[in-house]
Amino acid sequence: MSSPLNHKNTVHKFGGSSLASAERFSAVAAIVAKEPEAWVVVSAPGDTTDELLALIDSREQPELFAALLQQLTEKLGLLIQRTLNEQNAAVLISKVQSWFAEVPGFLAAAQFNDVLAIGERLSSQLLAALLNQQGLTATAIDARDFLRLDGSEVQYEVSSSWLAPFETSGIKVVTGYIARDLQGNSITLGRNGSDYSATIVGRLVKAQAIHIWTDVDAIYSADPRKVPSARAYRQVPWQQALTLAQLGNPVLHAKTLSPLLDAPADLIVRSSFEPNHPGCKVSQQAAIEVQFLTDLTQAALVTVPASCKLTAAAVASALQITVFAAPKAADQWIVASNQVDSLLSYLAGQQVFARVNPHAFHAVVWVKPAARQQKQVNAAAGRWLDRQQAAFSFEDEQLALWLFQSALTSLELTELHQLLLPTQVQLNIVVAGTGNVGAEFLALLAKQQQAFAGQINLKLAGLFNSRQALFAEKIDIHNWQQALSLAPAYTEAQLELALQQLPEPKVLVDLTPSRAFSERYPQFINAGLDLISANKQGVTLPLAQYQQIKQAAEQQQVQWLSNTTVGAGLPVQRLLQELKSSGDTVHRISGIFSGTLSWLLAKFDGSKAFSNFVLEAQQLGLTEPDPRDDLSGKDVQRKLLVLARELDLDLDIDQIELEPLLPASLSAGSIDNFWAGREVLDQELAKLQQQAQAAGKVLRYVADLKIAAGKAKAQVSLVAVEQTDPLAAILPCDNIFVIESDWYQQNPLVLKGPGAGRQVTAGGVHADLAILAKQKIAAAKAAKHSQAQAAAWVK
Repeated sequence: MSSPLNHKNTVHKFGGSSLASAERFSAVAAIVAKEPEAWVVVSAPGDTTDELLALIDSREQPELFAALLQQLTEKLGLLIQRTLNEQNAAVLISKVQSWFAEVPGFLAAAQFNDVLAIGERLSSQLLAALLNQQGLTATAIDARDFLRLDGSEVQYEVSSSWLAPFETSGIKVVTGYIARDLQGNSITLGRNGSDYSATIVGRLVKAQAIHIWTDVDAIYSADPRKVPSARAYRQVPWQQALTLAQLGNPVLHAKTLSPLLDAPADLIVRSSFEPNHPGCKVSQQAAIEVQFLTDLTQAALVTVPASCKLTAAAVASALQITVFAAPKAADQWIVASNQVDSLLSYLAGQQVFARVNPHAFHAVVWVKPAARQQKQVNAAAGRWLDRQQAAFSFEDEQLALWLFQSALTSLELTELHQLLLPTQVQLNIVVAGTGNVGAEFLALLAKQQQAFAGQINLKLAGLFNSRQALFAEKIDIHNWQQALSLAPAYTEAQLELALQQLPEPKVLVDLTPSRAFSERYPQFINAGLDLISANKQGVTLPLAQYQQIKQAAEQQQVQWLSNTTVGAGLPVQRLLQELKSSGDTVHRISGIFSGTLSWLLAKFDGSKAFSNFVLEAQQLGLTEPDPRDDLSGKDVQRKLLVLARELDLDLDIDQIELEPLLPASLSAGSIDNFWAGREVLDQELAKLQQQAQAAGKVLRYVADLKIAAGKAKAQVSLVAVEQTDPLAAILPCDNIFVIESDWYQQNPLVLKGPGAGRQVTAGGVHADLAILAKQKIAAAKAAKHSQAQAAAWVK
């Protein structure tokens, strides 16, 4: 598992919409406060940059200029007053007034960028002041004090040396959008340049992650305002993100990614309005089946001479506008119509004279997935496109581009999106552990696939054991043993990469007994995996680790289902979940949680020594290889802990009293020593059995959890119970759970049945899989319903 981020090497960027009001500044402060050593890059609040541009444009109209200046001064002053306490607000308002007093001089000297810098300077000062007011240490930093560019090229060595004095403790709040050239003049990085500033800072401080906080929670497969069925992606491959930026995607801008091309940082797009949502990661390790439909209204087609040495990408970088070459037609460039004049002027300066098609087009681009089988436009989409009669079409292995003379409506874009990106639900399943339960689970999977056919594709995408791992596009479910035997060995890093690259939704089914594996659950969850676990180790980890897994699942909005960790196929955890959700309160759970101990004590009647029954159970395969693992009672103790945590009790294993069935003198040493000294066990159990029989009772190994006044008392012990007790009337290997609650006080709720065995355990895991599959189906139906509603509005 990768180590947690060093907060000194995390960069957060907040856009204008995230800082548009006092309430938004407070929300941003709450996000930043969680990382007291982070770097933060900020845009101007709300529409401040537009208002500063209007102020600059009015410089030749004194009355209008004065009115706009007063209006903006009052607006920003009010923002400060609403954000800070009276004393701190007065200090910052005075500072802002001094900045505006300098504006006429800046305008007279044509230093327009110094005027535009006011918005970012205000955000930096205001957020830092708010954080300091809240008791944190924060410093406002003007990026012009360290960031240097030569033309459009960032001077990283120079900038790094100027940045060094600012690398102090506390939160560093840096202005986005602004910098200086090598002559010391203020410059800007273009509209939306704060994202670019953030990645530059990220590279300078060697950030491990850069969080771009905006007003959307993901990168979508299409503009969700136009295509309601657009999918929100959690991971996007780097190259496709770069392509999207070059195509003018409103979330990712063309220059944002360039500082990170040779840096290891992850770029994560997140919503400051939904800070608990995990967002979308742009990474070299992202899912391979991501694809997009993006469009550019009012596009122009420009033909450059074949002799032109300039590339569309280079020109786009120089001009900071959207320019891209059509697939397989390097001399055909697409540019936004309102940027044609800038393009032609620049090209003419380079002695390149281009021709512009007189028509304005609506450009639509399909950014293809990496998967080979989806490289071509399918027949249905082809027929639809034929009917639309595109004026031009271009296509290569990565892109398909169409130019339409009439703009496509939202409904038409939605139809094309549906044809190119079908919404069939597929759940990718990865199985960890191929022992008895794993083999049984896989044997039942084909039947489960048939049961859900037409609703969801339950795809076996991978399986692995402690030695080998198999990930493939097609895995023969009936011949997986041979395929796995031919698969290579793997490292933890290779496994993590394979799991990350699987497209969502995806689920990891843990059928191992490994604690070390369960400790990696947060890593798997952060890769976007739902978890189904028959492994008790995860749900019985120390409380802090257990809570970390629960919190990760909540943050990543994935499911962690573990209903087979107690009772195998018996739905005891699901029953407790339903009682809680329906408003009932559980006061006590008692029962027999071990199929092995259930068999032993149901069989033990005093006719022969207890250890003979243990030997018989071992020969039947009912015990662990070392029977002392069963007789210790630790397995029952762990299961009781699982149920306690299911009831939201903050218990740890050492808070559950344990009375082993095994005498202490036999717990240590070799298994041979145990068998040699078993007479101690036999004598003790014979004595207890005789006492119970004389009292008309039977022996049972019982787990008991009592909850009163918010406090829990839990214990596991051997007890003698009345013949009329529900715990007495069991068959060998049965588990039984007796639940007392508000609704079930006088007549407890009893759940009884086989509590062990690979078939019932595998069946219980499939029950969890069915629950998850139904959730995915319901989510897909909800999405389709919203699509239908949106389509109706479009019509």
